[in-house]
Amino acid sequence: MLQKRKDNKSINQINFMAILFAGLFAFISACLIIVNEYLDFKKEIKIIEEGYIQAQQKSVETQLNLLYNITEYRYKQSQNLPKEQIYQKLKEDINALTSNIEMQTYLFLQDSSGVVFYRTAALSLEDVGKDIVLTKTYEPLGLVLGSGVSTHSIEDVLAEKKKAYEDKIINFVLKIYMLTLFLYLVSTVEYRYVSDIMKREIRFIVYSFKKASQNYEFIDMEKIKFQEFQEIVTHANVMIEEIKNKNSALVELNSNLEEIVEQKTIELKRSIDFTQELLEKQDRFVKNAIHEINTPLSIILMNIDLYNLKFEKNPYLIKIEAAVKVLDNIYEDLAYVVKKDRVVYEKAMIDFSKFVTERVEYFEDVAEGNKLHIITDITRDLFIVFNEIELQRICDNNLSNAIKYSYEKQPVHIRLYAEQENIVFEVQNCGEKIKAPEQLFDRYYREDEARGGFGLGLNIVKEICDANDVTITVISDESKTLFRYRFAKG
Repeated sequence: MLQKRKDNKSINQINFMAILFAGLFAFISACLIIVNEYLDFKKEIKIIEEGYIQAQQKSVETQLNLLYNITEYRYKQSQNLPKEQIYQKLKEDINALTSNIEMQTYLFLQDSSGVVFYRTAALSLEDVGKDIVLTKTYEPLGLVLGSGVSTHSIEDVLAEKKKAYEDKIINFVLKIYMLTLFLYLVSTVEYRYVSDIMKREIRFIVYSFKKASQNYEFIDMEKIKFQEFQEIVTHANVMIEEIKNKNSALVELNSNLEEIVEQKTIELKRSIDFTQELLEKQDRFVKNAIHEINTPLSIILMNIDLYNLKFEKNPYLIKIEAAVKVLDNIYEDLAYVVKKDRVVYEKAMIDFSKFVTERVEYFEDVAEGNKLHIITDITRDLFIVFNEIELQRICDNNLSNAIKYSYEKQPVHIRLYAEQENIVFEVQNCGEKIKAPEQLFDRYYREDEARGGFGLGLNIVKEICDANDVTITVISDESKTLFRYRFAKG
């Protein structure tokens, strides 16, 4: 209930959230406008600074070319004089040039040793690193000619621009926020006015719904102003009419409901009792049938064993014994299906090598009766923790199927070996390729209907393997079929 109240929002809460969002949106919009103006100002400052630097650099280049021309002219005119006299005349030429022209740049001369022996009054050695300075070598006199300009004036220009921007931005911010506040207040008042009208109509609709739930009274359309609410009320009145009609039918139905329910309950009880009786009879019949089958099978096998002890093996008896053992395997499958949900199969340590050897010996007569022979490769002294009855169902069903579906006069290979933490049991025969491996372990599925069987064996094997974490691998092609089972070591 608390969670439900938390998820449900009233109109007042929605109004508050809407107004809060509108105010936040207006504030963010104003901030974005101001930030945009600030970025434009930064771009403008950068453009001014770059333009100033380019203009000063061009001026320095012009003055340096002029100084180079003066130096070349003076050298050509006085090249027969000593260097000191040429230097002196060159200084006089430069002074004459700078005295008549108002220059923002400064000029200087530097000998080959790097000593500045002349400079104009504007040159300040402390600020040379901050200025724009260009030099050019004049080889005939071994001079380095230089021209430079101070960049300090740009700072004054930028400071003036920043001051003008600050005044502009302050005025702009005030106007933006005043406009935003005004629009926000106007929209808030208008929104609250509309919300109050909506709340009144919603309260009226809710009140009308409560009355309609008691006496099916229709909602008065004339008291609804909004078109959307009018549509809701129209549908609500239609719904009230339908509920009223269905309620009348329900009252009429309820008058006869007890009698109908009582009659159906009696019929259902009879049906359940009859079904239970059928299931019990079926279960009893299966148990009795399995018990009656076991007795003659045991007698037949016992007499065959006694005959084989006294006389030589008879080929006809070999076929009879093979058929009886096949029936015995089917009997064991049926007995397991009947008992599996009622009996707890306890696990114990089993000598897997010895167990597989015994089961192979049991099925040798079945293989001989089908004109087959069994080849074994069984590693000795391999142990697992398993239930003996369940392990027998795995071994017997695989041996029986391998013999049943193998070509005549072909070997059936039985292997048992250790592989890391597992013990691997393999049964391989030469027979037809499995047509539907995905259905192989389904109950009642038979790959070849002509071979007989109930289709229970591999389904029982799959259930036992799944319950005991035994992995199954099936490989089948035109030449062979292999079933591989991986058991955990005991």
